[in-house]
Amino acid sequence: MLIRILGYVMRGGLLYWSGCTTSYLIPKLSDEMSVMLSRVGVDFKSLGGGEKCCGYPLVLLGDYESFSALANEVVGLISAEGFEVVITNCPGCYRCFTEFYPKVLGRSPFKVMHSTQVIYDAIRNGRLKFKGSANLRVTYHDPCDLGRHSGIYDIPRSILTSIPGVELIEMSRSREHSRCCGAGGVLRLSIPQLSTQIAVTRIKDDVSPLNVDAIITACPTCVKNLRDGVSISELLYGTKSFQVLDIVELVNMLAE
Repeated sequence: MLIRILGYVMRGGLLYWSGCTTSYLIPKLSDEMSVMLSRVGVDFKSLGGGEKCCGYPLVLLGDYESFSALANEVVGLISAEGFEVVITNCPGCYRCFTEFYPKVLGRSPFKVMHSTQVIYDAIRNGRLKFKGSANLRVTYHDPCDLGRHSGIYDIPRSILTSIPGVELIEMSRSREHSRCCGAGGVLRLSIPQLSTQIAVTRIKDDVSPLNVDAIITACPTCVKNLRDGVSISELLYGTKSFQVLDIVELVNMLAE
């Protein structure tokens, strides 16, 4: 797959799509993505301030008319720049592009890859290697849109287990039974107290008993909400403080 991506790049067609959550709430993750893509030899461009919302929140709110109009705008924007492949680290954008755009447009206007797929292919093709031994115990939180909605469970785990010295400890509620971070379905915007409460429960009940060093996920929304959950759980319940990292951050930390 990576070789095919590089073929598209040679024809001038790869876009890194950061998404609203990454751009506005965790902009450092955009920098991490740029480092990772460059590290594995992928030439890419981004739209910067010209990037629009993918429209996924409109789907969640049931405003399909506005979503259809926005989807056409986004496709026009991407097509006008000649991009044939879109890479995103946001599972919401990934699901929107792969599932909902074809439904309203009748076709898939460009190929889409999530950041974990790019990393996985780079490891398989020998373009990404890791240094030494990390001596790190981690657990993996399945983002709803990447896991139960898109079926991507094994690839992030394969990445983690391929890193020397990283021990993956599974939560009892994982994969299709994973507990939501609490921010999905625009819950964080509509009922923020409940959203935070769910994140705290995830930390207190599911992560804390594992005695891990870090929670790894593959979604900027999960990163933001789980980091809040860690801070509040530590304050209210005296739980251990954990790092919450996007898998892209971990890869950059430990790659050669």
